[in-house]
Amino acid sequence: MKQKILERLRCDKKFRKKMIFFAGILLLLLLACLYTLVIRPARSRENYVYKEEAVNRGDLVLGIMESGSLSFTEKEVAYDLDLSLIYDDDESDSDDDEEDDEEDADKYLEISQVYVVSGQQVEEGDALFSLTESSVAAVRRKISAALAEAEISLSTVQTEYETSLISAKSTYDSSVKKGNRASEEYQAATSQGSARITGIEGEIELLTLEITQAQEALADEDFLEAISEAQTAYTSAKNKYEDTDVHNTTAYISNLNAYEQASETLDQLLTQKETYENTITDNQSEIEKKQKELQSAQTDRVLNDQQAKNDYNSAVLSGELAQDIYDYSTESLQDTVTQAQSTCDELQQLLDDFDAFAGEDGTVYAPEDGLLISVNCEEEDELTAESTLISYTTRDDTVSIDVSEEDIASISVGSSVELVFTAYPEETYEGTVLSITTTAASDYAATISYPVLIRVEGDTGKLYGGMTADVTFVTDSVEDVLYVSRKAVFEEDGKICVYRKTESGGMETVEVETGFTDMSHVEIKSGLSEGDTVYLKSLMTAGSEEFTGKEETAGGRESMEDQNAGGKGGTGKE
Repeated sequence: MKQKILERLRCDKKFRKKMIFFAGILLLLLLACLYTLVIRPARSRENYVYKEEAVNRGDLVLGIMESGSLSFTEKEVAYDLDLSLIYDDDESDSDDDEEDDEEDADKYLEISQVYVVSGQQVEEGDALFSLTESSVAAVRRKISAALAEAEISLSTVQTEYETSLISAKSTYDSSVKKGNRASEEYQAATSQGSARITGIEGEIELLTLEITQAQEALADEDFLEAISEAQTAYTSAKNKYEDTDVHNTTAYISNLNAYEQASETLDQLLTQKETYENTITDNQSEIEKKQKELQSAQTDRVLNDQQAKNDYNSAVLSGELAQDIYDYSTESLQDTVTQAQSTCDELQQLLDDFDAFAGEDGTVYAPEDGLLISVNCEEEDELTAESTLISYTTRDDTVSIDVSEEDIASISVGSSVELVFTAYPEETYEGTVLSITTTAASDYAATISYPVLIRVEGDTGKLYGGMTADVTFVTDSVEDVLYVSRKAVFEEDGKICVYRKTESGGMETVEVETGFTDMSHVEIKSGLSEGDTVYLKSLMTAGSEEFTGKEETAGGRESMEDQNAGGKGGTGKE
């Protein structure tokens, strides 16, 4: 009995454990359903906030973005006139010290006064420094005298050149005429020999053709048959005639006529046959004569051609020699003229450069606006060749950036560019691509890129060298369009929509037609108007006061979700 009670208790205990297990599973299922149907949707609503944004009108630009820095160019005012052309090196060895001093005085320009200092901003046309009148006049006089002497020398050389050219040309022309005459004689001799040979070959060909035709006629079956038939007819007519009784006048005359006609027909055929045979015999004999004549003509042609060719080659050699002499003479004379002309050009350029540097009054002016970096000249300084007097920077307003090889193909010289400098993030500058370097910026860089130079347009007065900028190379764009943030656009039931703010502050779903996008904004072709307000749905992060504050503008999370549900049906709160 006790054993049964214990077994029953154990069974009850197992049953209770099973019930507890199944109750636990059922509780978990209920909790999961509760979370899925109630808690998670509630939490989802609470994790979204809505940010307002106005529908704007303007331009959208799509392009490649890189970064670079603004650079200015350093230039210099230098004295780089080479006066060695107008001075004799031997002059420095003169024993007359007084003459040496005078000569040295003519060699150098002397600074009279300096008007600027380092760090000074100058404008184009501002006076930088002046030269003494005496040094300017002395150097200009020396250059002018050297130029006049070179021009006289050039004139003399040109006269000699023209005279010698006429003589050389006459000798050359005579040789050319002789060569042309020899060429004509050679061609005539060749043509005559060829014409004679061609004529004989034509005669032989004609005779051969006649032989062939005669042979073909003699071998013609119809012709041979005609002769055979004529002979048979002749024999028959002859026999019949001879057997005819002379007293039978009618029969005799008839048979006689038949006999004579048959005889005549046979004679004609035999005569024709004989003609063919004679033609073959006579033409063969004539061909033998023509072949001997042809051989003789061929031999004569070879000899005549060789003689004419020898005469021609001699004339050509003489002409080539005359050509060489003419070329050498003209080239030598031309070199002399060219050298003299070059000296004149160099001296004229030296005088022009000197006048451009010293000017009419000996004052040197700033060639363009710039900031003076250094002033390396003082009063009474004597200027020597290749001396830098003043260094300055100019505003080229260019930005140099490196563009990766993946993007370089989309850029070309003249392409439009938009620049936003870090110092002025709210302003956009326009620019143009000036040049693209085809050599990679570095052969050892992990990413291959190519330097691109951009000119900044417009008012750049407040930009400074070294300023960094974000550069967008425009690849596509649209102008004067409505646009919103891409985050405001979503797809619902296969339609493109946005959340639009109603007049009462609620929210409604509006279908829109989109167009161009710059990857941050999207063009609105229809469905919205300029000035409309749309909502950007965003996840609220913990402790985000920014979203919390803006969410209240939309009337609270729960109310906006409810209004949105009504807006999808077109009955949103107005």
